[in-house]
Amino acid sequence: MSTPALILVRHGRPLIDRDKPATTWPLCPDGVAAVAALAGRLAAYAPTAIVASPEPKALETAELIAKALGLTVEVDAGLHEHKRPALSFGTEEAFRKTIAQVFANPATPVAGGESAHEACVRLAAALAQHPGRPLIAVTHGTVLSLYVAERLGLDAHDLWRSLHTPDAFVLDGEGALVTRIS
Repeated sequence: MSTPALILVRHGRPLIDRDKPATTWPLCPDGVAAVAALAGRLAAYAPTAIVASPEPKALETAELIAKALGLTVEVDAGLHEHKRPALSFGTEEAFRKTIAQVFANPATPVAGGESAHEACVRLAAALAQHPGRPLIAVTHGTVLSLYVAERLGLDAHDLWRSLHTPDAFVLDGEGALVTRIS
């Protein structure tokens, strides 16, 4: 088995409030329970550090995992979701169509924000700043899908559609997949 170096975690299920931006959503009670279960499974990889996006759902996910593993969370804005500030969540169907466009046009900025390519480069740069290994990095679905798909030669949109809340990808030092924990 390859030695784990990076554990990318998608945050737990948020409490969706369509009257507030997604960047402000906390975890819902089911999300908290699922993250607690994931934390137990991550212990086997003996992580030495944890870093998280500053968004409440990601930070809360990281704090729950950190508490279970005896770690301290470091916040890194570079782990935030793909920037699309002028986009509201809207209906589930509309959101899924927009995300499909993000993946279909990776060089095109979306809703006054960044392109998929820019988001992936930003996440990679942020991860490179954290030397602890194995490192747990708690981030978001779109940017995680972009990063993992690029490293593993997968279709990012297909990967995004398969994600759970939470979900984790354990990668080795070369960026190869060790395992996925859903």
